[in-house]
Amino acid sequence: MLFPNLCICCDGYISHQENQVCDLCMYTLPKYEENEFKDNSLARKFWGRVRLENVAAQYKLTGSSAVKSIIHQIKYRGNTDLGIAMGEVLGATLMKSTLFTDVNLLLPVPLHPKKERLRGYNQCDLLLTGLGAVMNLPIAKNKLIRKKHNSTQTKKNRYERYINSKEVFCITDIEALQNKHVLIVDDVITTGATIEACASVLLDVDGLKLSVATLATGI
Repeated sequence: MLFPNLCICCDGYISHQENQVCDLCMYTLPKYEENEFKDNSLARKFWGRVRLENVAAQYKLTGSSAVKSIIHQIKYRGNTDLGIAMGEVLGATLMKSTLFTDVNLLLPVPLHPKKERLRGYNQCDLLLTGLGAVMNLPIAKNKLIRKKHNSTQTKKNRYERYINSKEVFCITDIEALQNKHVLIVDDVITTGATIEACASVLLDVDGLKLSVATLATGI
């Protein structure tokens, strides 16, 4: 698929060296600046919910139409090249942090198979293609699958959320995940319910440690 030589954020012309987002917009995108801290604001969102090693994000979603444009292009406009490129950006950020040096396996947040067929891809797979290339780490695709669309977790207590997660997600290859430090990657984290549901299933695996990275967060 061909895209015009216009920045997807500001509609300004871009050079052939720029990858769909002009240098000025890339520079001014609101970055999440807390990735060096284990107790950052995004990590605290999961305290008392699931046990995570480290949590990181590339951009802040709140109030940024440019970040929303990037997410929209990746998820709904079939802009697969941009998804891979943004994964490379996220990977470069994680490589600068001391908190992710012992991660040895990458895992995408899975889409329901019907939704993935309709969209044609899982946007998290695109992010991991770029991220995995930068971090030189293997990707465990289809080791965690989504069995059904999950109902809202907002009004459920902790036990009810745990039971619901078992109904939504399942692991297809436990041995591949045992004794690994897994980095699970999502495109956007807002309430954290999807990550919590995935983590509740993954943390039943013997010896598994779990960290999280996202392209954007609503915090």
